[in-house]
Amino acid sequence: MKKKKTIIVMICILVLWIAIGVVDYSRVHSFEKPVFCVGTDLASDGGSGKYIGLGYSFDIKGNFMPEDEFPGVTKWTCFLFGIELQTQIRD
Repeated sequence: MKKKKTIIVMICILVLWIAIGVVDYSRVHSFEKPVFCVGTDLASDGGSGKYIGLGYSFDIKGNFMPEDEFPGVTKWTCFLFGIELQTQIRD
């Protein structure tokens, strides 16, 4: 019985981790900043830098100053456990 509860808890944690990753990925894919990642090494423009989540991260470049004509993410790269998965540039 205890083993079954442990497996259920592990599955719930895995599903939650996948959901968080999917939300962050979909936001970045739409050229918005991720929600559940922590920004590190951020530039003085207020948003460009590395965003780290649980096992995944994004390198983001963009226009985040109020005077920028087209604000938001302009280029992003996604990493899963340190392996580069995808890069996209906004036209």
